[in-house]
Amino acid sequence: MTAEPVHTVGSDPRPATGDPLTIEQATGFDPPREFRLHPGDRSVAFTAEAGGARQLFVMSLRGGQPVQITASEQAISDPQWSPDGRRLTFVRDGSIWVIDADGARQVRVTAHPAGNSRPRWSPDGQSIGFISRRRGWSQLWRIDAPIPRRGRPAAHPKPAEPAAVTPTGLDVEEFAWSPDGTRIALAGQREEHDWWSGVSVVELATGEERRIPQGSAWECGPHWLADGGLLLLSDADGWFQVVRLDAGLRKRTALTGGPREHGDPGGWFGHVPLASPDGSRFVHLEVHDGVSDLIVAPMTGTVPAKRGRGRPPKIPRPPAAGGGVRIDPWPGVWRAIDWTVDGAWVAAIGESERRPQDLWLLPVPGVAAEGSRPRRVTDSLPAVLRSARFVEAERVAFTARDGLRIEGNLFRPPGATGKRGGTRVPTIVYLHGGPTWQSFRAWLPFKQILVREGFAVLDVDFRGSTGYGRAFRLGNVDGWGHADVHDCVDAGRWAASQPWSDGRLVVHGGSYGGYLTLCALVEEPGLWRAGVDLYGDSEIAESYRHGDRIGRLDLRRMMGDPDDPTRADGFRRGSPVYRAERIEAPVLILHGRKDKRVVPLMTERMVEALTIEDKLHEVHWYDDEGHGWERRENRRDAWKRIVEFLRVHALDKPPPT
Repeated sequence: MTAEPVHTVGSDPRPATGDPLTIEQATGFDPPREFRLHPGDRSVAFTAEAGGARQLFVMSLRGGQPVQITASEQAISDPQWSPDGRRLTFVRDGSIWVIDADGARQVRVTAHPAGNSRPRWSPDGQSIGFISRRRGWSQLWRIDAPIPRRGRPAAHPKPAEPAAVTPTGLDVEEFAWSPDGTRIALAGQREEHDWWSGVSVVELATGEERRIPQGSAWECGPHWLADGGLLLLSDADGWFQVVRLDAGLRKRTALTGGPREHGDPGGWFGHVPLASPDGSRFVHLEVHDGVSDLIVAPMTGTVPAKRGRGRPPKIPRPPAAGGGVRIDPWPGVWRAIDWTVDGAWVAAIGESERRPQDLWLLPVPGVAAEGSRPRRVTDSLPAVLRSARFVEAERVAFTARDGLRIEGNLFRPPGATGKRGGTRVPTIVYLHGGPTWQSFRAWLPFKQILVREGFAVLDVDFRGSTGYGRAFRLGNVDGWGHADVHDCVDAGRWAASQPWSDGRLVVHGGSYGGYLTLCALVEEPGLWRAGVDLYGDSEIAESYRHGDRIGRLDLRRMMGDPDDPTRADGFRRGSPVYRAERIEAPVLILHGRKDKRVVPLMTERMVEALTIEDKLHEVHWYDDEGHGWERRENRRDAWKRIVEFLRVHALDKPPPT
């Protein structure tokens, strides 16, 4: 391995003069989420914790206190304004609900034991589209919206009946109504295309589905244009670019270009390109160095999109292409959620290592009034933390054993300068989940707590991560727990060789990162002082047979069918439970009993193997959690357990009494 140039990216310019963050402070508040701009720009709806569950709030964009709209024991999610701005739809306990913006007339629109999600109003406000697995597939359904009534409502109103819009055999991920309400564009996956994401358009009058030709590209995030065309994300040239389809949905124009990502495979809300109301501009992401910028560009395009050949070049990524201008005020993780009606402002969510996510209004140069500045609408960071000491990440890179460039984020205690007189500290190699994700420089306070404890924290974007082009994203295909774990081991060796390091290493991760933690412990057992596995796999063929559909399809796309005899060696090689005998470091495992993505059996199998081999380990179960920690008390407990475990086994401190 050889070290490569270190690149440091600036962040939110708040001072860091106070005391370090504590677990109690970090878990003492929960930022608002799921911001949705009122169609008339008067207010914003969002969800925030209140009374032990996430509730629906509405707040004026002109300031003032948020108004709590719902009061429920069950969490509220995915609020959506009606086109006239008078009502909101949302999801609660798997049901679709509608409520007036003032909290009156709450109505359950549809319920089913299989659950419902992603409600979206039709442009005329008369229908609601949603996704449900009530027939065993993530189908798109449509139902008549409740009619606002005056006077006394019917004692027993007849509920509307939903109708399926898409057939079985297609798993719909996201969808969008056309401006005239006659069509719906959707992103979905089919078995005949190896569960690769593609975009299609459904004519509601006939039910006819028109697939957008995609070749071998992954395409997602469709967004309608006023002229009947579409914006979408496509990796046809090896990088996620914004592509425009004309009104006939035939001619393609690439609106972005170059070796830089402008989206991700999820196509989630906030991660997709959005056209301005007049169609002259669009806003999109530009991902680089662990951050995502917001770029506004003219709707003119660059070159026709075509599928590239070979591997994208491993070169530094250039500035924004296509004449775009960055509109966010400081480097961080930004997501655009909407335009104001006049097209002069973009509503966006921004966060960084120093501040949790908040809603901002960002002026568009040349359209907003001269002198307009970005305006923060919400400020979710408690006052007591505004002067807390937060450590910014450094951008680092190293060369893996096979010559591939691996990048990551490095957090170091202030005294660990690497210079004469500086302290030397142990390093936690921190592995993200997915694997199709990346380590953003976002609000992740537990990393700050680990730095406070005296650790350097090294995020690793191992091969298989997003943000570095398709070739890198597919770099761990047929190599789970092998090619990617070598990157994690090489990251540890790189860290141990740095002048600020004392050579002690910990490997830590959740979900796929937890799985890689176990793989690293068996692949290079003498390298690690301790390992922390949060709800990670241990036997991937068995996990395929027991886990939920999304996780199984992801595994099948990358590793094939575990029942295929030609795949057996790869699945066994990638299953650390069979090599538990090699582990030398103490292991802490935390898991939720309700986890459907990585079922509890995975931890039970690993604990059994560790017990048989008489390995030092601890395990703790959270009976009321699924895949991760939703409850504040569990998050607090998990963080305390990890810190105490690492104090003993990595810092050689006495155990707590």
